[in-house]
Amino acid sequence: MTAEVAPAPSTALTAAEELMWRRFSAVLSTVPASLDEQLRAATGLNHFQYTVLDALSHQEGRRLQLAQIARAHESSLSRLSHSITRLENAGYVERTTCDHDRRANWAVLTDSGADVVERSRGEYTRIIRATLLDRVPVEHREALTHVLTALLPAEVAEQCSSLDADLEAQVEA
Repeated sequence: MTAEVAPAPSTALTAAEELMWRRFSAVLSTVPASLDEQLRAATGLNHFQYTVLDALSHQEGRRLQLAQIARAHESSLSRLSHSITRLENAGYVERTTCDHDRRANWAVLTDSGADVVERSRGEYTRIIRATLLDRVPVEHREALTHVLTALLPAEVAEQCSSLDADLEAQVEA
């Protein structure tokens, strides 16, 4: 018996691979700007700011450490700090020092921030449906979720799983 040898990887993309990459690139370059534009018009917040407030609204005590938020959104602490400052100035979050680690800070959702998230949730849901859900057949959604998770850097996927444990449990049930 002769052992099968895997073909050497080609450096050239097939037409199907190139087409997939081009579509992926188009999504990366158009969807974020569209989300920002729609959310700003509806809520006054950009997508990143809304997702930070929304993430806080789902947490015990409505708070998360800044480093945890940054990891989950693959954001630099600098970008996050700038956004948190804007959200603080709007009265939507407060930044507090972690009692067990003085180097760490918490972002804490204020009542005003919780009100903004709650008032915006319907519009955000409409945007999500128009941008993604209404375009992906129900029978493909689970597979797409797995593919999107696989595309994330491992640390980000792990952090997302940690923050989304409640949803993942509901999906599995």
